[in-house]
Amino acid sequence: MNQNIVEHLFAFWAEIGDRGGFLNAEKEYSYTTPNQESWPSKVFGLKGTGFNIDLLKDQIEMGVVPNSVSIYEDKEIAKHLLDQGFTLASTIKAMAMDISNHTGIEIDPMKIEQVDSDEKSRIFANVASESFGYPVLKTTISPLFKSQSFKLFLGKHGDAYGSCGMVYLDKNQIAGIHMIGTLSQFRGRGLGKLMTQHLIHEAQKNGSQQIYLVASEAGERIYQKMGFKNHGTLQSYSL
Repeated sequence: MNQNIVEHLFAFWAEIGDRGGFLNAEKEYSYTTPNQESWPSKVFGLKGTGFNIDLLKDQIEMGVVPNSVSIYEDKEIAKHLLDQGFTLASTIKAMAMDISNHTGIEIDPMKIEQVDSDEKSRIFANVASESFGYPVLKTTISPLFKSQSFKLFLGKHGDAYGSCGMVYLDKNQIAGIHMIGTLSQFRGRGLGKLMTQHLIHEAQKNGSQQIYLVASEAGERIYQKMGFKNHGTLQSYSL
């Protein structure tokens, strides 16, 4: 299951890169290079331990590919990276929930708005950037709302936009929920939970039986209470 969740995430990054015009592929891995080293700047999809690690290192050192290599839990690949001078930069949880018998909650449309314009894409990018502390560009977000694979949403508190989130439907009809963020001034008011419930409902409308996500250690506890189960980790390495 861990590999399935992480490969779903890789497909998510790849489609974002493809639609934004910044997906690149070597024989043994793929990488995304959005403008200004913004989200998602990633190397992913390493094929076992036989990949050309010297080429990867050279490309990172020259700034051709991002200095962030993501893998699912694989001791051999991890050891190969560590032996070649990479360090473990972050570990996040790979989680899933069976929603085949889940009772979805339809959220008041006054509280959640779908992103359906370039202007709302700009707002989504701003909310995401402030929520996560790294740059998310409008030029990355705008192509997504026009795709059937993505649904993007903004959460409101009163008249202000305070949260964001998106659903990605892969080719196997499995949904992933991503970029669930809340501005600091609106935290503790349930906006993140409300957005998650809405995304689950949207995944059900798409006919998905499973939902995947990746979460921080703090987020893991929240998602476990909502019914998600931990299936290992996604690890990121850097030079």
